Amino acid sequence: RLGVAGFLGALSKHLPAGHPKLPEVLPRLLQRLMDKESSTSVQDAIVKVMPPLIKQNKEQATETLEQLLETALAPKTNEVTRRGSAMGLGATVKGLSIQAVSQHGILKRIEAAAEDKKQAAVREGALMCLEGLTLSLGRLFDPYVVSSLPLLLQAFSDSSRSVQTASKTAAKAMMSQLSGPGVKQVLKPLLEGIRDQQWRTKLGSIELLASMTSCLPKQLAACLPQVVPALCTVINDQHAKVKDAARIALEKIGSIITSPELRNIAPDLLHALTDGAQYEHITKNVLDKLLGTSFVHHIDAPSLSLVCPLVQRALKERTAEMKIKGAQIVGSMVLLIKDAKDIQPYLPLLLPQLKVTLVDPIPDVRATAAKAFGTLANGLPEEMLGDVLPWLFNMLRSSESAVERSGAAHGLSEVLMAMGVERIEMLLPDILANARNKEAAPEIKEGYLGLFVYLPVAMGQSFEPYIEEVLQVLLGGVADDTSSVRDTAFRAAQVLTKQFGSSHTARLLPAFEEGVFDVDWRLRHASVQLIGQLIEQILRAHRIPTHSAELMFCEVLPRDWRCHVLACLYIVRSDENGVVKQACAQVWKALVQNTPRTLKELLPSLMTRLIANLAATNREKQRVAARCVGDLVGKLGERVMPELMPIFMNTLSTGDEHSREGVCIGLAELINATTKQLLMDYLADLIPAIRQAIIDDVETVRNSASSVVALLHNQLGQRATVDVVSWLLTQLQEGDVEEHGHLFLNGLEKLMAKQPSTVLPIVLEQLTEPCEDGSFTKFQLQGLATLAVVPDAHTVHRHLSDVLPVMIGVAGDEEADDELIESALDAASKVMDRVEQGGVNLLFAELLGAVKDPSSASRRAMGCRLLERFFTESQLDVVSVLPLALPAVLPPALSDSDTESLACGVKALNSIVKRVKKEELAPYLSDVRSAIVQLIMDPETKREDPKKLLPGLCDHNGLEPLYPIYQHGLMNGSAEQRELAAKGLGELVNHTSEAALKPYVVKITGPLIRIVGDRFPGTVKKAIVDTLKSLLLRGGVTLKPFLPQLQTTYVKCLADPSEAVRLKAAESLGTLVRLSARTEPLIKELAGGVATPDADPAVRHAKCTALGEVLLNVPQATTEAALADILNAVLPRALGGMEAQREREVAAWVLAVAMRRHAPVERAIELLEDDVL
Repeated sequence: RLGVAGFLGALSKHLPAGHPKLPEVLPRLLQRLMDKESSTSVQDAIVKVMPPLIKQNKEQATETLEQLLETALAPKTNEVTRRGSAMGLGATVKGLSIQAVSQHGILKRIEAAAEDKKQAAVREGALMCLEGLTLSLGRLFDPYVVSSLPLLLQAFSDSSRSVQTASKTAAKAMMSQLSGPGVKQVLKPLLEGIRDQQWRTKLGSIELLASMTSCLPKQLAACLPQVVPALCTVINDQHAKVKDAARIALEKIGSIITSPELRNIAPDLLHALTDGAQYEHITKNVLDKLLGTSFVHHIDAPSLSLVCPLVQRALKERTAEMKIKGAQIVGSMVLLIKDAKDIQPYLPLLLPQLKVTLVDPIPDVRATAAKAFGTLANGLPEEMLGDVLPWLFNMLRSSESAVERSGAAHGLSEVLMAMGVERIEMLLPDILANARNKEAAPEIKEGYLGLFVYLPVAMGQSFEPYIEEVLQVLLGGVADDTSSVRDTAFRAAQVLTKQFGSSHTARLLPAFEEGVFDVDWRLRHASVQLIGQLIEQILRAHRIPTHSAELMFCEVLPRDWRCHVLACLYIVRSDENGVVKQACAQVWKALVQNTPRTLKELLPSLMTRLIANLAATNREKQRVAARCVGDLVGKLGERVMPELMPIFMNTLSTGDEHSREGVCIGLAELINATTKQLLMDYLADLIPAIRQAIIDDVETVRNSASSVVALLHNQLGQRATVDVVSWLLTQLQEGDVEEHGHLFLNGLEKLMAKQPSTVLPIVLEQLTEPCEDGSFTKFQLQGLATLAVVPDAHTVHRHLSDVLPVMIGVAGDEEADDELIESALDAASKVMDRVEQGGVNLLFAELLGAVKDPSSASRRAMGCRLLERFFTESQLDVVSVLPLALPAVLPPALSDSDTESLACGVKALNSIVKRVKKEELAPYLSDVRSAIVQLIMDPETKREDPKKLLPGLCDHNGLEPLYPIYQHGLMNGSAEQRELAAKGLGELVNHTSEAALKPYVVKITGPLIRIVGDRFPGTVKKAIVDTLKSLLLRGGVTLKPFLPQLQTTYVKCLADPSEAVRLKAAESLGTLVRLSARTEPLIKELAGGVATPDADPAVRHAKCTALGEVLLNVPQATTEAALADILNAVLPRALGGMEAQREREVAAWVLAVAMRRHAPVERAIELLEDDVL
């Protein structure tokens, strides 16, 4: 029947649409389809051939659809017939098209039947109809699956077993036909159903999820990552049926595993999923079985769905063992999957946990996680890894902890290696730049350097091209200021040495040899240790015991290399740093068992290396090599000296500056280490070489050579020092030394600084005497100036009297040329600069002796020039010597007969005033005035000579340094100082020419006017008024702007209590009116004061005197009105009998002056006749 049905249906497809047999075929097939004796296979075969017949015979299709639907949903239909009708319904809809579902309301009728509470058969038929529609329509039925889910969920918990069976069959059919989008649509409500509070909903959702095992492999792989975790959440549900359903669902998933190896342990996997969360040992046993299984077949999606949750759980465990096992399985899974897309859904769960594991505090956990990351990067496309690479670089810069940076470095090395050499080449420049960046934060440098702890091991021989470049960066990190950076860099260098020491020695050894002589002791220390590790690796590679090896005689390296390495180590044994020295001694002891024997073989190479290091620009290399020379000479003196000395002597003559300096340093150590007899044997060769070194044009060479001379002096006495110094001094006195004289001076300075007690007596003995022609050379003077480099200032002070007279004498020699004079002054200045505070008085004793020398104007001039230099350049406290300096400088500065001395004296005086504060000069005001008074005094009369002008004031602007001294005393001093200052200013004004005074008139007058109005003793005011009068006489028209102020000041002074002030003010008014244009107001004011009857007689007398002075000196006669005022004021005083004799005399004098100079002749005669006579 199966064959006939299939044949009939297949044959009918090829009949034309109008064939008479065609209408008979469909009914016959439907009859067989719904026959209760038909088997399932016959029904399925008929269903397959029905759709084409339905398309050809659409007239019967609608009737057939109704018939089949009614039969399937009828309550009393036979079960076989019901199934056939349901399957036929699906085939009919397929033949009509999917629109028939909605056109005929098929789903609504099915839903109604499924809701039938009375007839279980009807509900069963509804589920069978869904099965038939799903099987026939396939993916076309996807849009209706979601709306059908509630029917299935309800049927799963139906009371009828037949309905339950039908629901499971329908669910299995649905799931087997779902497309990818369909799975997503179905999965969401089912997962929500699992989280529902109703146990029946949970149960139905679980059973539907279990049915998803019927999905196609591709759809199954997409849904299982969500299904299995959801089932695990309800595996221990409180409701027994839910719990059992979840177990059954997981077992179904386990049953479809295709990998034979995993199928065998599927029950264990399920047991771990269900109970492993509560009992860690269950999970551990399963992980052990997984790790112990040898896989031949690939792992499929169902396998991953069971394994990945277990792995995730293991990575979350606290114990390191579980984390390690989980990370190992992650790496293994990637190698066993067939398609990378199978594991992709699990990566969002695994990668975050694997990242946490990578930064675990336990190193083994981090290492396993790093390997897992490398395996993932190797087995999966980079896009699947997401942000793993950026995250690793970010963690590499983490400032949180070194553990995070270490884990990131290990993981990144594995990932980069998995991504390929090309990717490493692309990223390496940036990695090295960050590792060597001095300005980067320490944690950043540490992170990037830590990458090289793991990358060489991960890359193996592929790392070979980068060895030198990376090693330079690592050695730079070893010298970093931060200890964590140094430790990480050193670990990386150790790894590099261990990995490539025996196979790529030539790439590593040069950098280590250079490092042992670096300036930074940390780098030297690390380089020594790395050399020891490198040699150890080489010895082990040749199976030579490392504890008793004699490297010099082991043919593990070329002989030149062995000699070079041992020479470097032997030299570094003399390192300044104790840590480096100790480390080098340990390495030497490990590689050399018989030091004398090794040195015997090593000596040629060692000498070559020593000379090279002594000639190095690196100071540390030079010093270490020199100490090694001393050590070598101390041990093998008689044997080494014959080879060493010729090399040293030749190098001093022909080597470059670094070589010459290095040889001098080496000679110093050699002298310290050798015996006196050996030195005596080679002294004849040493002295000429040292002579050349001491006049070398490089200061460091000269300095080192002077140390050699000092050491020879200590070992052999004065012979070497006297020999070298005498030779230098002889050269300085030669006439043809001009071109190289500075070299001899430089050498002499170095010797003087190192051995002053020996060198200074020789210098003073030979250079303080003139040459045979009676003259001095500039190099002699500069040689004497080397006294300035003597370290002990007291020694310098004691010998100032030995050298300064010579220098001043040469500078003051009228026959000396300008160059020699300047050389003498420069030499003296150099010595003066060396003087300290305690020697200032001794210095001034020499300088002032020259300044006061009456017999030589040139010596006075040179003394003043040196004083000027001292006060200009010295930073010493000079206030203490002002009592000596000021009286000594003033005579040559103001009244010297020699023009040069005069100019030099003024400059010296200026330098003193500029160097010293006004407040500090104030106490010496009296000394300054006394010195000036001596200069303006007539030698015979011992009085001030009013006609004498001081040339320093008139011709060399001598007022400039002096008036500030007086001005400060006038403005801020005591009454006595103010009086002295005012008198001193008057003396300066009186003995300065009008032309020289003119620039200072305003500067001097203003302060005087301000002070005279204050309340000071009469002596002060008299001195000020005197000075103002002198300014009026000398200043002339320059004072016109001050005339109103002066007039007011003088008028006020007429009322001063002091008679001397009043009389001086009256005289000064007479002087003032000579320059004033408007005198009538003054005359009227004075006349009014004289006429006042109640005025103080003394004040009236002063005003009367002032009126007389004004009338006597005024250039023109007064007006008639003013004359009338005058006569009214003085006639009663002059002719009355009530006034005192003195007042009548003054009034009479004023009247006589007025009549003679201001009254017309007729008026004067009239006055005489009417009033006087």
